[in-house]
Amino acid sequence: MIRYTRFRFCPSCGGKQIEKFQDYGMRCQQCGYHYFHNAASAVSAIIETRRGIILIARKEAPRRGYLDLPGGFVGHGETLERALQRETREELNLVVKDLRYFGSFPNRYDYRGVTYFTIDAIFTCKAASLRAMMPREEVLGISIRIPGEIDTRKVAFSSARKALEKYRAVKG
Repeated sequence: MIRYTRFRFCPSCGGKQIEKFQDYGMRCQQCGYHYFHNAASAVSAIIETRRGIILIARKEAPRRGYLDLPGGFVGHGETLERALQRETREELNLVVKDLRYFGSFPNRYDYRGVTYFTIDAIFTCKAASLRAMMPREEVLGISIRIPGEIDTRKVAFSSARKALEKYRAVKG
């Protein structure tokens, strides 16, 4: 089995002769197929309001019930900005504007036996309006918190924790 995946067979030919190749890859001795378990792109939003920033409570694994920044994986052919707009609509029913790149933070996302490594691009932004905000399918709850009062031990992922710590240091 290849580290961080559940691959026991070649995804191309089904052969059993797979071997580790470089740091995060595998090679099939039978058909020559190469697979690299590279980092995936993800985005998160620090949505600023007059009362604080918007956090979600995760409805699904991993880290169900923990706090998180709204966001998710970037789809094929999507820009970071477009993915962030899609994710905030999907999770919160919000349209965001004034997107400003804040930083990138590496993350580890363990899901159903596979470890995904992500590079999370964090943006600060504003909501066009909060009137339509509501938790959607993947969200257990929504809260607006003053950044300095967020207990980062209750934040689901290291990337979001580090982004919030940097945000507090920069914004005060």
